[in-house]
Amino acid sequence: MARTGYGKRPAGDEDPHADADFAHLLPREAEVAVFVDHLDTGHSMAHKVLAAEHPRYGQQAMRTALTRITEAGHLRWIKEHITLDDHTMRWVTRTYWSRTRRSPEWWAQFARERHGKDVTRDHRPAWLASRTRRLTCRPATRSSPNPRWASSP
Repeated sequence: MARTGYGKRPAGDEDPHADADFAHLLPREAEVAVFVDHLDTGHSMAHKVLAAEHPRYGQQAMRTALTRITEAGHLRWIKEHITLDDHTMRWVTRTYWSRTRRSPEWWAQFARERHGKDVTRDHRPAWLASRTRRLTCRPATRSSPNPRWASSP
């Protein structure tokens, strides 16, 4: 479990469980999504914690699966401004889970209703963030006219 008040939170307004809930995902991502869906509210959603508890997948596979599940519209991190018991205010990042696939517009509205900000992009691995930028490829150049790997014995 994560600290009280953190961890997995339901996005609400869920469809009832169905066999096809995660049929649009690849098999590994679908398995991880079912695993996450069955976790208790408040459970830590850190990929290291989930990997330690999942019987088949390690940290890298779990991180990749969570990224793809996020891209599919089931998972978001939203930063919210909350007031604590001592009347101080804090910004907290909460993890929201939806069994129902949601559009980016739906998640944006969900964040606005909570007076929060969708910070899911900040939780993406660096390789995924760079994937969204246009990459420029240069043709390969030879360093020598006859490289060793091209010569025959």
